[in-house]
Amino acid sequence: MTRAARTLLTLLALAFAAVPASGPAQPRPLRPWTLILDFVPTGEYVPHYTALEKGWYRDEGLDVKILRGQGSGDTIKRIAAGQGEVGIADMSALIAARANTDVKAKGIALWYRRPPHGIFVRADSPIKTPKDLEGKRLAISPGNSHQILWPVFEKLSGLKPNSVTWVTMDAASMPPSLIKGATDAVPFFVVHEARIRKIAKQQNVDLRLLSAWADLGLDLSSTSLVAREDTIAKDPDGLKAFLRATLKGADYAFRDKHFEEGVGYVLKHHPEVDPDGALGAAQVAERFVYAEEVTSGKAAVGQFDPARLEKTRDTYTQYLELKRKVPLEELYTNDLLPDRK
Repeated sequence: MTRAARTLLTLLALAFAAVPASGPAQPRPLRPWTLILDFVPTGEYVPHYTALEKGWYRDEGLDVKILRGQGSGDTIKRIAAGQGEVGIADMSALIAARANTDVKAKGIALWYRRPPHGIFVRADSPIKTPKDLEGKRLAISPGNSHQILWPVFEKLSGLKPNSVTWVTMDAASMPPSLIKGATDAVPFFVVHEARIRKIAKQQNVDLRLLSAWADLGLDLSSTSLVAREDTIAKDPDGLKAFLRATLKGADYAFRDKHFEEGVGYVLKHHPEVDPDGALGAAQVAERFVYAEEVTSGKAAVGQFDPARLEKTRDTYTQYLELKRKVPLEELYTNDLLPDRK
């Protein structure tokens, strides 16, 4: 073999040695990612647990951990402090936090397109319409948004202003106070109807929904997914990936009506959750996520409507007596959603 031939063989051997052996592709490393809820886990969070259990977050490269919340205001504080990438919080809390303390967070997807506020009475109550609440005693927890927005409810329902008596107590005591007849009505989110009615029936009492505020025309933006401004600026791809998987979970669990399967995923992580209450919450929450403007194709799931958000901001600025009217661009972005109309 000539020297030239040996040199050529050596070069070919080196070239082949540089090519990696074929084999299964190595999975990309997952990024730790934290979602902070606004309350204890139950049926309204079925889409998130569905995306988790179906592996859709992992498909997007995210190792998602879901933490319970202690209320919207607390969730926003935790997001602002860097304890999670995304939180679930009502727009009222976000607007107040931006107006009063200039918290650097904003909504990245609208979840409940209308507020889930409602008023419940005993099934045997003579109260048949909101106007019948005049002179009655209503249970309320400190800082409850129902009381804050009560003047709006009065205007929508025709109830005489300042005509009810508020009885302050912790939230857990509100249903029992109504069941025992200590109060005449309780304001509660309508997604919790199945849970509080089950509590009542265990004591041989039934409750009924007197009024859902959205049915009266309370047309405000409500629960949203929120993130820090620096996360939006520095990691938009991560947030887009999270929203893709979350909305895939919403489509499967809510739009396609896989409620019971989704509740099973919640119970897998939180066996203490009441399955009947969770199922009822999921079925009601679906109507707030997939409202008419979504099902008709006028808006995409998660998409903010600037006009409604402006009305929401103005309403809360007035009734919460906020320090400033926050510009809309500080409150939301639609740029991270997979679909927009």
